Amino acid sequence: MERVWYAIRVFYRQVDPVRAYLEETGTEYFYPRHVVEKFDRGVRKYVEEPLAGPLLFVRCDAACLEGLRNKFPGKMAPYYDSVTRTPMVVPDSQMDPFIALCNFKDSDLEYLGDDAPKYHEGDLVRVTDGVFKGLAGHVRRIRHDRRLVVTIDGVAAFATGHIPFAFLEKVEDDGSPVG
Repeated sequence: MERVWYAIRVFYRQVDPVRAYLEETGTEYFYPRHVVEKFDRGVRKYVEEPLAGPLLFVRCDAACLEGLRNKFPGKMAPYYDSVTRTPMVVPDSQMDPFIALCNFKDSDLEYLGDDAPKYHEGDLVRVTDGVFKGLAGHVRRIRHDRRLVVTIDGVAAFATGHIPFAFLEKVEDDGSPVG
């Protein structure tokens, strides 16, 4: 069977047991995390924390996903396609840039919450220079700063740090440059 990416919401602080099970079974998954600066009694520490709370992505076939649901009943649920009422498949064309974006150190990545239509407005662009070179997404002004927003349709939206306009080129939906 074909392995595809599924977005899963994990409940009741069960992310660690679900991750342990996925690792034990050799199932590919992606758990978005980032490093944050914290102060504990005046001492600066850098701590790795979940970027999007209980959001986890699993690459597997439908039978594996069903087995995961049976293993953790009531503790996790895949996102569902509202039209077909089947578990939502996240295409590689969305997961690959998202994983690449999460892997940038000091990317100033911010979780914007559930994917909302307001993050789809504007032109599709590709970054031509800098640390985010090659990534594509929509540009939004968030808190008075230009950021590249990468979305996983129907699941979530994430924003990078500031990107100068000189590093952007407008692209068509198929990824080809405009003009």
